[in-house]
Amino acid sequence: MKGISECRYGGPNDPLVMEIMKQKGLSEVPLYRSDSPKAEKFDLNACMERWMVYTPERDGPVNSEQPEGADPSHISELIKAKGLAVGGSDVGFAELTPIMINTGFEFEQRYIISIIVEEDYSKVLDGALAVEEEAFEVYVECARTATELAAYIRGLGFSAIADHNGTGDVQAIPALYACGMGELGKHGSLVHPEFGPSFRPGFVITDAPLVAAEPNIFGVQNTCETCRLCEQNCPPGAVRASDDFIITEGVKRWQVDIPTCYEASRFRDEYCHICVDVCPYQHKANGNPERRDIYKSVMKRRKQAGYRTPAWFIEDEAKVLDGSVG
Repeated sequence: MKGISECRYGGPNDPLVMEIMKQKGLSEVPLYRSDSPKAEKFDLNACMERWMVYTPERDGPVNSEQPEGADPSHISELIKAKGLAVGGSDVGFAELTPIMINTGFEFEQRYIISIIVEEDYSKVLDGALAVEEEAFEVYVECARTATELAAYIRGLGFSAIADHNGTGDVQAIPALYACGMGELGKHGSLVHPEFGPSFRPGFVITDAPLVAAEPNIFGVQNTCETCRLCEQNCPPGAVRASDDFIITEGVKRWQVDIPTCYEASRFRDEYCHICVDVCPYQHKANGNPERRDIYKSVMKRRKQAGYRTPAWFIEDEAKVLDGSVG
């Protein structure tokens, strides 16, 4: 099966990132600078190298013996239990389709497994650097969990190939959606009923017989039609209006303006995670009182700062609270 989805990786070597960098007359992308004050506290590039370490282990020899019967329900139970045991926060299964595969890649296997790892939402109270470190460390965990789960499946006697940030063959959103991980929000992220949009994914492509999930629809897109929080809080204004969407395979998609998004998420030293942090689904579906309290604190500070104008990141909190910002 050949992939049909165009992919934007967003790293320092992404063609669009490099084009904007040249337009700005820069020699480096600010987010990835190794000589910034931020880099002294958290080495983003070293973290990225840590997930690349797992790439050579994404595939390997397959056990010649399979479990007797290979019942899809039993195999699915085994794989989900193992995914959770190795560090996944949730695991789901779907039949692989071309839209889930990036152009230039192809697979013979029939199924895809999504294994997601929750981010610690409380990090948002510690500033942009803490959020950045959490996000990238979780990406490393996604690489590890996907790699370990793929090895386990090969041990069961089925082919299994891990995919994560160190490989990038899979188009995450359609795979996550088909695996029942949640609904697509206006901010471009998938929203999980328990973790909201605060998670990162890894994947395994396999020929193990699995029970495919159904999409998990619990009201997110209905909320997004009237909720403007991510739109109003995005510093450069990259989140589109509620009536500006397309339909892909029957699913509504609000397309974030990527070049505009990069102004905040690539072309400043600080990491931007604001559209995720202000999403009401941090607490709306799970009813978690701790997450709700964190959310209220975040939104109070955003209000004090003036939301999008002036553009404000949480590392400016001291200035916000003493009145010198906003």
